[in-house]
Amino acid sequence: MIITAAMKLFIDYGVQATPMSAIAKAANTGMGTIYNYFATKEELINGIYLYIKQDEIKKLFDEAGNVPVKKNFDLYFRALIVYFFENPVHFLFMDQFHNSPIITPETKQEGAKAVEPLSALIAKGQEQGIIKNISFEEILHFVNGGLMGFIRWVLNSKIEVTAQLTDNQVRIAWDAIKE
Repeated sequence: MIITAAMKLFIDYGVQATPMSAIAKAANTGMGTIYNYFATKEELINGIYLYIKQDEIKKLFDEAGNVPVKKNFDLYFRALIVYFFENPVHFLFMDQFHNSPIITPETKQEGAKAVEPLSALIAKGQEQGIIKNISFEEILHFVNGGLMGFIRWVLNSKIEVTAQLTDNQVRIAWDAIKE
């Protein structure tokens, strides 16, 4: 409840205008309870970041087995798009805080575990000669940037997400990295 309340308040009002007392009230809990889990607002923000990353891990990667690289890529990015449309508060929080200096290097390192399966997938595609030989970090930032822009556009425009829109974005992402 603390994490959910804090996410919404940080998105709506920003970090500076969201006191811990407002989070406690919105979470229907006491200040002491919040401080039992998070000593500072910055610690809470880092906790929310990791909460979302851990949730992504659970929902984005199934064991793909012998599924071809392109199919696995498609499945991952479709799942990412669906995940953020089903969890718009998670998207808005990550959109606002992913590159924030509030997120500590240790938190970013822990959160990077969420993309380890994707890193392995890209490496496999590069070994097979079907994905460009560009660093994983470059590929990740480029593809994620495009897909996050797409999600932001759809959420802000309040347009209906269709299978065709999703297909287009996944195809554009694949076309950008394929050899």
